[in-house]
Amino acid sequence: ETVTTDSSLSYTASGFVDYERDIKNYSCPGALGEWYPVAGVCIGICVCGLVGNGIVMWFLGFHMKQNPFTVYILNLAVADFSLLLIFFLLLSSILILIAFCLYNLVSFYLDFVVIVEFLCHFFDLSSLGLLAAISMERCISVL
Repeated sequence: ETVTTDSSLSYTASGFVDYERDIKNYSCPGALGEWYPVAGVCIGICVCGLVGNGIVMWFLGFHMKQNPFTVYILNLAVADFSLLLIFFLLLSSILILIAFCLYNLVSFYLDFVVIVEFLCHFFDLSSLGLLAAISMERCISVL
């Protein structure tokens, strides 16, 4: 039961999380070992996507005549390539931090994650916007 006459907020929790304190108490050997297979599969998917989008960019950028539709697809391939590259870098940095027990670099990693989150949102929304533009272009061309 909440007492409304007591003005102290001692029963509430702040939203602040002290990552460095939690990391110092974390044992390194075998840390997060169950995530290695999941991260390996995600890295494999990223590499396959990077290769596929790289081939599309190479083919559309250098070996085809430019028209509005190929420019849309080329821009979509660039946005997807960039998003997959960011995911690959993020997963690689997580695995490197865990594998080599580099927990003293957590503050740098947290700054890195903020930048990566912004770039992920930017490239993801760019891809979705290009897909919407391609769909509208095709619908208008049918009409």
